[in-house]
Amino acid sequence: MNRRRILFVCTANICRSPTAEYLTRERFGNDTFHTRSSGFLSSEHRVPKEIQTLMGQRGVDISGHRSYKVDLDTVRAADLILTMEARHVLEITLLERAALAKTVPLKEAAKLVSGTESIEDFLTRINDQRDPQTYLGGYAFDVSDPYKKRMKVYERAVEEIDDLVTTVFSAIS
Repeated sequence: MNRRRILFVCTANICRSPTAEYLTRERFGNDTFHTRSSGFLSSEHRVPKEIQTLMGQRGVDISGHRSYKVDLDTVRAADLILTMEARHVLEITLLERAALAKTVPLKEAAKLVSGTESIEDFLTRINDQRDPQTYLGGYAFDVSDPYKKRMKVYERAVEEIDDLVTTVFSAIS
């Protein structure tokens, strides 16, 4: 079986996208999906203690994660790219214009999944209806960035990401 390559993207790759990466790996294993995360800032930064604590409460050790700066090869290799903000879709397409067809905000993907379908069928179906201008200045599909905020904000972000990845990966293969 060919594992599907999933790339999660956020700004710095220290809070939201690694949370999605590790939760997806924990909940859905490595047999179907190969998950990775990245961001747009410099590499090799650690996950904040707040995220480590919250993920540890879910039985997930994220302490070894180091941030990774997204690059063209990683974008091209992904079968599906799920972003934490609408603007990240546009930033990915600046690296690779063709990536728009496989890049979707995680929150939007969770709203659009229907039944059980392959990644290809999902992308074909949603791309027929998508308008890229939706991602210009809109925040409806953003997962709030908890970085350097109160613990309650971290808790809400991790809970939201957990719900979103569960919704998406329960429906696609």
